Amino acid sequence: MADGYDSNQFAITSAGKLALDAIDYPKQGRVAAIFERSFYIQVDDHWICLGASSLTLGPLNLLTDAPANINWQASGLRLEDQVKISATHIHIGNRFAFSYRDAEPWQPDSITVLNTTTVAAGLTTLTQQAHSMAPTEGLASFIFPDGSLTTALPTAAPAIAEMTNFVGGEHSNAESILEPVTALIGLGPGLTPSGDDFLGGTMIALSILGEKEKLRCLENVVGEAGSATNDISRAHLKAAAQGIGAEPLHATIGAIISNQDQPLRDSLERLGAIGHCSGWDALTGVVITLRAWLEK
Repeated sequence: MADGYDSNQFAITSAGKLALDAIDYPKQGRVAAIFERSFYIQVDDHWICLGASSLTLGPLNLLTDAPANINWQASGLRLEDQVKISATHIHIGNRFAFSYRDAEPWQPDSITVLNTTTVAAGLTTLTQQAHSMAPTEGLASFIFPDGSLTTALPTAAPAIAEMTNFVGGEHSNAESILEPVTALIGLGPGLTPSGDDFLGGTMIALSILGEKEKLRCLENVVGEAGSATNDISRAHLKAAAQGIGAEPLHATIGAIISNQDQPLRDSLERLGAIGHCSGWDALTGVVITLRAWLEK
């Protein structure tokens, strides 16, 4: 290996399933987005996020043993740097190499048992805990049916009501959700906007509930409306359509479904560290979907 890699060679320790599947020798790609603590590469139509061990486990994420305080923006990484995938490494420009030989694959545990009484109790536990933890920005206020937390995005209310009707209804009609999905896509703050995260959470919940027809219907409509958001958010929506989101979201769902008090509190704390308010916005989609399912 070239000497230029000696001080910038890292190992990928954990890899989201979709990210690992996209690492295909001898593919090539580019650096597509750079942030202080993480960066994205694009390989074909796949988006992959790399960062240190502090990066959240997720379907598109590759966690590495790079120093926790590394600043990718200041490290010499540049937009459009060439990415080359060898049989053992991801090479970026002439500066970085990431070994994926010993990467530990990650994907969420399957949930196969759903008890309506326990799920209802778990949702009650969630609303009790969430009051002191939920952000005022984004869509988390919709977790509380009594409207006790004021929403920062009141324009989302009609669209969320229509999505609730779709999830709780008997039929999967794409025309019935085109308008609300269009209203939600790109809505709100963050790299992945609040409305996008809500729709992602909805798709993940539909996958867990085994609502395959509704999931495919929503996936198709989100695909049609997706031009209103950015490439990174679209990549996360595609992952959500496969039932996969960030690890803290899945931990929170598991704690709700099993009505486990302390694990739920712990997972909510980690959920709050995802994006601007992305974790909570995705959870809102999950909660709305679970409630509609219970009311069927």
